[in-house]
Amino acid sequence: MRGSSIIRVCIVIFIAQASCSRAGEHSTGTCSTLGICGHREDGDVLSCAETRPAPSMNSTGLSKLQLVCPQLAAERGSDPHFCCTEQQLDTIQSQIQIANIFLLGCPACSHNFKHLFCLLECHPDQATFTNVTATQPAHDTGVTSVANVSYYVTPHFGQALFDSCKDVTYPVLNQKAMKFVGGGAQTYQEWLDFIGTVKDARFPPTGSPFQMDFPPLGELPEGMRALNASLASCCEGPLACSCGDCPGAKGCKPPPPPPPAEHSRCSVPGFLPGLRCVDLGWALLALLAAVVIPLLVRRRCARHDPSGEGMPDLPPGYASAFEGAKRGGLASDGELLDYPSTETFLRRAFFDLGELCARRPGLILVAAVTAAGLAALGLLALRIESDPERLWVGPGSQAAREQADYEASFGPFYRISQLILSTGEGGGAITTDSHLRTLFAMHELVDRLAAPYGEEAGAAGNATLSSVCFKPLGAECAIQSVAQYWQLSVDVYEHGSPPMMVPVTPEFCYGHWNTQCLSAYGAPIDPHVVLGGFPTAAAEFRNFSADATAFVVTFLLDPAPALRPAAEAWEAAFTMLAHTRLRSMAEEAGLRLSFSAQRSVADEISREGWADAWTVVASYAAMLAYIAAAMGTFPRGQPRLLHSRIGLGLAGVSCVAASVAAALGLFGWAGTPATLIVMEVIPFLALAVGVDNMFILASALERQPRSRPLPQRAGLALAAVGPSILLAATCEVVAFALGGMTTMPALRSFALCAALAVALDFGLQVTAFMAVLVMDDARIEAGRADCLPWIRLKDTGSRAPLFGSEELEAEEEEGAEAETRLLSASGPGFSQDDDLGEASLGERSVTGALRALIRDRLVPALRRPAVKSGVLVTFTVFFILSLAALPRLERGLEQSTALPADSYLQDYFADVAGLLRVGPPLILVVEGLDLTQHAHDNVTAICSVSGCDPDSLLNEVSRAALAPWQSFLAAPAASWLDDFITWLSPDAPLCCRQHGGDLGGGILGLGPDPDPAYCPPPDQEPCASDPTACADCRPCLGPGELSDGRPTLAQFQARLPWFLAAKPSAACAKGGAGAYDAALRRSASDATAVAGLSQGRVDASAFRTSYVALSRQADFIQALKASRGFAEEQSRALGLQVYAYSIFHVFFEQYLTIAGEAATILGIAATAVFVICLAMTGSPVAACLVLLTLASMVVDLLGLMTLTGIQLNAVSVVNLVAALGIGVEFCAHLLHAFMEESGDREQRTAAALTHVGAAVLAGITLTKFVGVAVLAFARTQIFRVYFFRMYLALVLVGAAHGLILLPVLLSLLGPSAWDRWELCPAPSGRWRGSLGAALPSELFRDEEEEGVGASLAAQGSAGARAGRG
Repeated sequence: MRGSSIIRVCIVIFIAQASCSRAGEHSTGTCSTLGICGHREDGDVLSCAETRPAPSMNSTGLSKLQLVCPQLAAERGSDPHFCCTEQQLDTIQSQIQIANIFLLGCPACSHNFKHLFCLLECHPDQATFTNVTATQPAHDTGVTSVANVSYYVTPHFGQALFDSCKDVTYPVLNQKAMKFVGGGAQTYQEWLDFIGTVKDARFPPTGSPFQMDFPPLGELPEGMRALNASLASCCEGPLACSCGDCPGAKGCKPPPPPPPAEHSRCSVPGFLPGLRCVDLGWALLALLAAVVIPLLVRRRCARHDPSGEGMPDLPPGYASAFEGAKRGGLASDGELLDYPSTETFLRRAFFDLGELCARRPGLILVAAVTAAGLAALGLLALRIESDPERLWVGPGSQAAREQADYEASFGPFYRISQLILSTGEGGGAITTDSHLRTLFAMHELVDRLAAPYGEEAGAAGNATLSSVCFKPLGAECAIQSVAQYWQLSVDVYEHGSPPMMVPVTPEFCYGHWNTQCLSAYGAPIDPHVVLGGFPTAAAEFRNFSADATAFVVTFLLDPAPALRPAAEAWEAAFTMLAHTRLRSMAEEAGLRLSFSAQRSVADEISREGWADAWTVVASYAAMLAYIAAAMGTFPRGQPRLLHSRIGLGLAGVSCVAASVAAALGLFGWAGTPATLIVMEVIPFLALAVGVDNMFILASALERQPRSRPLPQRAGLALAAVGPSILLAATCEVVAFALGGMTTMPALRSFALCAALAVALDFGLQVTAFMAVLVMDDARIEAGRADCLPWIRLKDTGSRAPLFGSEELEAEEEEGAEAETRLLSASGPGFSQDDDLGEASLGERSVTGALRALIRDRLVPALRRPAVKSGVLVTFTVFFILSLAALPRLERGLEQSTALPADSYLQDYFADVAGLLRVGPPLILVVEGLDLTQHAHDNVTAICSVSGCDPDSLLNEVSRAALAPWQSFLAAPAASWLDDFITWLSPDAPLCCRQHGGDLGGGILGLGPDPDPAYCPPPDQEPCASDPTACADCRPCLGPGELSDGRPTLAQFQARLPWFLAAKPSAACAKGGAGAYDAALRRSASDATAVAGLSQGRVDASAFRTSYVALSRQADFIQALKASRGFAEEQSRALGLQVYAYSIFHVFFEQYLTIAGEAATILGIAATAVFVICLAMTGSPVAACLVLLTLASMVVDLLGLMTLTGIQLNAVSVVNLVAALGIGVEFCAHLLHAFMEESGDREQRTAAALTHVGAAVLAGITLTKFVGVAVLAFARTQIFRVYFFRMYLALVLVGAAHGLILLPVLLSLLGPSAWDRWELCPAPSGRWRGSLGAALPSELFRDEEEEGVGASLAAQGSAGARAGRG
């Protein structure tokens, strides 16, 4: 019993003692760890697990404490008691230096990070928040050391620590520093857990030598209290950070607001809820037009028909009822047309030319063929431009200048070859063992690839990847690939790398790519760059292993001009290897491979020119067959070969081909390169113009009185239609020539070549074709076979005219009819009667049938007021809707459209848009950065470390990156300036080091030796292998020697070259070698090797960032626009020259101005057409109607482009300019005929449409329709979209405007006819007046001999005028 009581007493005493002991362990002034008791097996130090009162530190230790832990020393004041030793302070200093490299740009973060470890190791009340939960014997001493310790901190302390560092940027890699020092932590707890993880829990083993836990306060043991020390804020105070590292800092602009919700839509309840207000306005305008136009038309028609019964249909044979239509300008038996002086001069000149062609056809043909042949010889020297850069951007454009400046300063951007290996849609994750092994096998094949080159230059060699690749950090190629996590070696993947020889998993490397899984060339590889297909939304993304569906392999090739032949040869071999062996490997592995090289686009564009060669040939063959059929007639009872006119059609097409060849030849003689657009579009344009003229000339000759000699008939025919042909040709040539003022090379080339081709085509039509036409007419009269003139066919005595019946020879001999024939020479050239009974013979031809259709169906229909109203309402409403659709017209040219359909780049661009998750690089270039003492503000206006201006360039970049929806920037900019300042700082003593001298060595940091030698960090050679070689190394600068935190000019000049040559390593990750090789303009003539630095400036420096992932054409265009706007704004704000450069800018700049370019070119061309029409017709109303018709046609085409998904680009603008030219053909001949006809507006419109409508319909509409229809079968997307779709729309819209809208406008608003003069007898027997001025007197002498004498006298100042509408 007594013994039991003693035991109970002992237990109580033991519990009391234990409780007192535990209470003492966590009391104030007590340490839980103190000193270093030994080392781990790997050499890392271990703290002693010893609970004891905080000892007093000697003066030497206190001095070191003030240096390493200044805030803790200041807060404790004169109290010398701390829980750490001098050896521990040295350990804190050395270990913090490595991590602090990433944080030095933000003083508050750097200070707080160091202060954290000072508190955990040295605070005299350490035991109150520290609990050692496990111990271990030291490997070398066996002394009990810490194995696991728990630190308790308040949430306020943890959040303040995290907030001061969460936005700090590591400029070298454009990444947040938290990725490197916190494993990408998103909360303070995640960061503390990352810091405390024992290195044994990581692979490779890096981190803390023992486990440091930071449990939540709910687990706080009794008697302990959490650490809640004060921390510096990054927002304000002496340690405030820059805006780039701390967006909330004082003076920083707030981040841009998120994109506003779209409120620009209004809706009508229950009707079109997505309708925009502007759309509703356009719809109301269209509705108003539909109501008002019929009222106006009815009122206009009622003015000419007071009875209100409406205009009756024209009876059969109506054409013969109009004397003007019948006699070609004769309003009555006593009236003649009074032409403007320009028309009079042209008719006389064309009569002489036509007569010459008929009298000397052989000479004319020889001269024309010789001239065209000499011009066409230039084809031998013609160069076809296929370089996309030279196609779309002129040398004087902003993008071209900026690219030239960039390449002059930093060299060409490196060449890129790429492989994208994906699992395909629904194929699952790409990160599997078998897929990785396939990737390694592909790398091995690419490494072994060798391509011969230089044989033609006499310097043969073999290009390998190693010989042409970009090597930023030594001898290894810069290849961005998942395989780089294992140094591109399958052996490392299987067995690990020395010295650990433990394999690492893809999952590990995806999380430690910036620390443990570095590439073979020494740089980290971001998984975002080498993986693709994973979701970008944080809520959908799980991890790279589970979500990535593609490997992205990028080979960077050296852009040096000397290596270009070898690089291009290697790229050609690379694409062939990818086409064959690599694609087969991918298919065997169940994967999909796409690929590209730098030269791929140019190669495929060149191949595109031949991809549809047979399609183009078939298109021309179809048009040729149609022309031959349409120009021939096949009457009953007559030999078909007599009237087929196949030879004439061939001759006409040959004239067109000769004009195109001659135009291109002149380009060759001038040394001006042509483009594939020119080769593809100009022939179609020339055919549209030339074939129309062929039909008009043939019909004009056919209708001349055959009682006259052939030379006179030819002269009369050309005099009749030559002015209208010249009017159309002049409008087209001037319009295209003015279009050549554009700065876009492809468009300028097309416009100038089109002007030449149309001008030459006109010249050949009125000379060579006229000569062939006369010869063919003589052949028919002689009864010889078409194409076989040596064969004479049986003559039936009947002739089949092309466009109508002929008069009987008996009628031609009558004096009155002779007078009519003569007067018809000054009319439109159609002198023969249009009686329907005789027209049946001609209607067996295509053109005869078309003429009958127009005469019997179209003309009577267009006379009805209801039809007029319907036509105007339809065209007006469609015009308004097309205007409404213009804002929706997309700019750009999709790569899939610009390349052949079977191109391997089709798959590649689809994968780039669908799988890549990174955007193109963006370089901000600052020119002329002054570094002299008086320009100290220039440095602070650029940099983004602490002390820099809040609105500095780099801070503004960081701010813009917070609003990628507005700026399109993905990250802050990599800054050589920030990293140089950090590298030089005394706070990073392992970075800038020099041999010999005292610490710092003076205010300039040059040491006693004026030319000290650079000393690398201790983990680089020779220091790493031979510490004695670096025993005398000292930091370049001592404390306080960095003036205001900024280098002086002397320090820039002395240390910047060192920084650019310093390689980054674990001891100092701020070295500039590799990362900033192309960040400053270099110069061998400058002593510092940096251009301008000896004179106190940096001529050009580059700051690299990147765009967000861009997939659509609109994204690229808006990104370019945003970056240019940003650069211009910064240039104005800083007073420095800043420009933005990216490799795609030169291709997309055209789309910033394409709308303005198109409007300018089309506007100038339309204005030229207006002026020429005004000059040649003398009627402002006529010129305005043509201009209105052309404007409506172009706007309607733009509306159809929007509806059919055709984008606005150089190709479509070329087609729009061509459409304007072809539209002139649709309008000019009809307008000219209308001006000549007599009667009221209705009669003149009917006669003009009947006379020239068939020629326009047969010559342009049907010819182009036949040719365009064949293009529907083209293999090349650009042919199907921009030539089939757009040309089909052009033909249909142009025909509708020229043959429907314009006649209606002329019938309602047409100008007055040319004046007519009354005929009076004259005793002299001579013809005078306008007719006598228009044609030679020999014609009238013949009439005088027949007893037909008359004179022309003016009755009053204006005479008796008739025929006004």
